[in-house]
Amino acid sequence: MRPSEQQQTHRLFVRALQHEAISCEHAGCPGPVETVDQSQTRDRVKTFDLRCERCGWHTSLTGQEQLTPPWDNAALELMADEHLMHQQPVCPFDETPVVFISMPNPRRKAKYRVACFYCGRHIVMDWPPPESKR
Repeated sequence: MRPSEQQQTHRLFVRALQHEAISCEHAGCPGPVETVDQSQTRDRVKTFDLRCERCGWHTSLTGQEQLTPPWDNAALELMADEHLMHQQPVCPFDETPVVFISMPNPRRKAKYRVACFYCGRHIVMDWPPPESKR
């Protein structure tokens, strides 16, 4: 896949991930596209099925799992700070929005799972991060 095609696929993936409206890719068809998340709960990388309601155009989008190198502490701190400021943190490797998922903890210590559903990187971190307590 050429870099321009890869960028277009990534943009579509991000729009599907954020539940944004997607227009048909077929020439001359302005039809709305139905986006269905085909991923299982435990999948590291999401898969979306896109289908035009007018012309029947169909494609599937899947992230590209790449777990190395892992996020370093500086990247995690930057993502946590953006999350605290109510901004959309992004993965430093592929610019995909990351999600912070609150995890249940019986001892009342807050933990979050931070995940990028495009590259599959994720980590469980204490909240707030020790760096932000200083």
